[in-house]
This record gives sequence, C-alpha cells and structure tokens, in this order.
Amino acid sequence: MKKLDNLRKQLQSIYDEIAKLSEFRETQALKKFKRQLEGESSVIKENIRKITLTQQDKELLKKHRQTQANKKRSSKNRRVWSYIKSIQKNYYPDKSLKEIRNLLKKHRKGLETDISDVAWRNPSP
Repeated sequence: MKKLDNLRKQLQSIYDEIAKLSEFRETQALKKFKRQLEGESSVIKENIRKITLTQQDKELLKKHRQTQANKKRSSKNRRVWSYIKSIQKNYYPDKSLKEIRNLLKKHRKGLETDISDVAWRNPSP
C-alpha cells in the first residue's frame, strides 16, 4: 500500500505541474515538456492499475491474451495454407503440399528453390 500511495502522490504532483504550466506562453519546448509529463502520468497510471489488479482479473487477462494469440496464430496458418494450396493449384499440381511448404520455408530464408519468384509473388495466375 505504501507503493500505491507513493504512486498516487507522484501522479498528483504531475497533474499539479501540468496545471502550473498553463500560466506560461505556449512554445515548442513547453509542448514537449507537457507531452513528457503526460507520458510519465500514463506510466504511473498503468503501474497503479497493475498493483490494484486482483488475482481473478490477472487470470482473466492471461486467458484473454492466450485466446487472442491462438486466434492470430490460427488465422496466419490459414493464410499460409491457402497460399500454398493456390501455388500448387496454379503452378505446380504435380508437387505435394508438404514439398511446397518445405520450399516456402527455404524461400523465406533466402535460399534457392525450384519454384520461380513469379509464383511466390503472385500465386494466382
């Protein structure tokens, strides 16, 4: 709780400082200093929020973060799979999907592959 009180005092002092700065003429240096103070206040607010989180809130945030990561990973895998299938369909129907996937990995590393650059850039003819 002592840390929380210190953070709240720091936040209040920053707000007081920003209020005092309104008395001065607007200059570039003043605007820059205000932005810096606002940035510090947002960092302190985030620290206060993290300290005041309960265990249930932390678990919910973790679960939400995991589901978002799974969704992103899933959508990326779907895009890559569609890309590989379109290359196979339009350019190399005789090659297996596994072989094209391995060639894509080599292509991303910058190595030479059997598939032309035209097919990698635009899988649809």
